[in-house]
Amino acid sequence: MAEFSKNERHDFDLEVVHQGFLRCRQNNDQLILRDYLEAYHELNRFFRLSGRLFGFVAKDLEEKIHVLESHMNSPNGQHYNTIQSMIEFEVTNKITKVKHKLPSGSRSLLRLHRGLEFILEFMKRLGQSSDDDRSSLIAAETYKDTLSKYHPWIVQKMAGVAMYMLPSRRQLFETMCKHDYTHASELLESVVNVGEPVYDRTQNIFSEHELLDLP
Repeated sequence: MAEFSKNERHDFDLEVVHQGFLRCRQNNDQLILRDYLEAYHELNRFFRLSGRLFGFVAKDLEEKIHVLESHMNSPNGQHYNTIQSMIEFEVTNKITKVKHKLPSGSRSLLRLHRGLEFILEFMKRLGQSSDDDRSSLIAAETYKDTLSKYHPWIVQKMAGVAMYMLPSRRQLFETMCKHDYTHASELLESVVNVGEPVYDRTQNIFSEHELLDLP
């Protein structure tokens, strides 16, 4: 399990995630897409740093982030400033229902949104566990309750193998996070506290437009 050698420290930064989600949600409940993606970029570093364990997850998430950034930098980029304006623009112009060379931003965001449910719930349960608890068991239970329902059987099996190889809670923090163990534990709770309202608001937006089952 070389990815989690105790002699190797990585620099996954929970503070970047926290600040991204904090800026994402404005006082008027608008969700700034650029800040959402900044937080997600850092979350995806966690999967990349774990090497082959979650490599298949990281690749898929990176593709969805790239699609959204491409839309933001396109001639229609002004419509992609917030999650609300993006979805309203794509629904009004029937972009969500037509297959294009570049997938719709709404479809790509929905995939990130589903992944965020897993990530936030995993972090919450991790924060409530003890130092020696196996993060593999926490991840497996969380995956079963969240993301697995969107994955075909073969992907579920791959995820099961990846999660089985995860170390204890403490070792996971010490080898993956930039911050010391105590600070990382505190940041974990902060990330969940600011991330959940972003998730809930996004869920409501997709629900209002009947896009939660977008293929």
